[in-house]
Amino acid sequence: MGAVEHLKSLCCLGLKPESAMVAAAPLLHDIIPHGWSRFALLAPDATITSAYAENPAMDAVFRERMWRFMNDPASPASLWLPAFRATSIGWSLHRQGRGYLESGYYREVEAPLDSCWLLTAMVGDGERTIGAVHLTRPRTARPFTVEDVQRLDRLRPWLGFALRPSCTGPREEPDVPLWTAGPPLLAGQAILSCEGKTVFQTVNVEQLFRIINAEPANFTHYVPARGGLPAPVLALVQRILGAASGSLVDPPRMQISTAHGTVTLEAKWLVPKDTAAADAAKNPKSCLIAVAIELHEHALAYAARVLRENGATPAQLKIGVLLALGKTKPEIAGALGLKLTSVADLTRKLYQSFEVHNVAELGTKIWLGEGYRSAQLPELPVLGSRAMAQANFCSPFGSSI
Repeated sequence: MGAVEHLKSLCCLGLKPESAMVAAAPLLHDIIPHGWSRFALLAPDATITSAYAENPAMDAVFRERMWRFMNDPASPASLWLPAFRATSIGWSLHRQGRGYLESGYYREVEAPLDSCWLLTAMVGDGERTIGAVHLTRPRTARPFTVEDVQRLDRLRPWLGFALRPSCTGPREEPDVPLWTAGPPLLAGQAILSCEGKTVFQTVNVEQLFRIINAEPANFTHYVPARGGLPAPVLALVQRILGAASGSLVDPPRMQISTAHGTVTLEAKWLVPKDTAAADAAKNPKSCLIAVAIELHEHALAYAARVLRENGATPAQLKIGVLLALGKTKPEIAGALGLKLTSVADLTRKLYQSFEVHNVAELGTKIWLGEGYRSAQLPELPVLGSRAMAQANFCSPFGSSI
């Protein structure tokens, strides 16, 4: 399956808009080669309600500097409101000509992010602009062309379908477990004192903290610095401090379900070499705590990606995702509006493509990867009727398969 076809299928998975942003970002690289992707969900007044960026440094740079250039006539950022009202595409291209590389906007905002050339598009749902997509290229690459604009424009109806706030009401994600299969999409580390004060953090931690707290990412206005650590991080610090006898068999871990995906937290004592954890806990004020944070894509998006990589067609992908989530063939037929015989035929072809014999082997291969032959399948989730409806695959143009 090509990248465009997979992106269209992905946009119809029923993911929350934040999870859809995370899942769509890597596919855009295959469709329009570029360096970094940025996504934003927009309120009716054009403020940013949520965002996701592949460049881990974007949050810190935009929070500190972006708002300064919103009223600078020479800056592409000054076109934000007109572009929002017009649901326009390519509105920053003409600002990247003479003098752009010497402008304050480029030096202070884009250059620190290894970005130079910008392809920007507003995404609409009906008559309302609901999101924005920014693709960037480094200075050493060629600028974006009209052909790139046309490719992105053809994807906007599908992205609009994925980023829409709701169809008939508040959207709820299917009830899937907190699985963290596959490598993390975003990872960072914070070094904390035992009082919970930040001593050091990597650049990507700012975005991870915002995701954990479900904070707005409104970079168009000045936003004060965060007052403290997210509650889950503080709870993890308390767990490592309050362990019985100051010792832990395993480092304390935590998984959090967020709109963007599953976030994992793990705390460890940061002590000199050969120092036992029990000794560190007896005198915690002399030690630091390292908290590793990782963002993993939503289980639905992960399953869809594995199916595509193993040669599933768009129709087989829709069947395979629901099978991997524990749905029966009659339930799948009802959800997708297909005959039971059609579901059975697509399932048989999917099993042949994956070289498996039943749903248990299929689920194992999807969730446990190449080591599936010697591993045990985790218990598959059972979705309720509401979750089943939300997992229904539909098209922004009216077709379900």
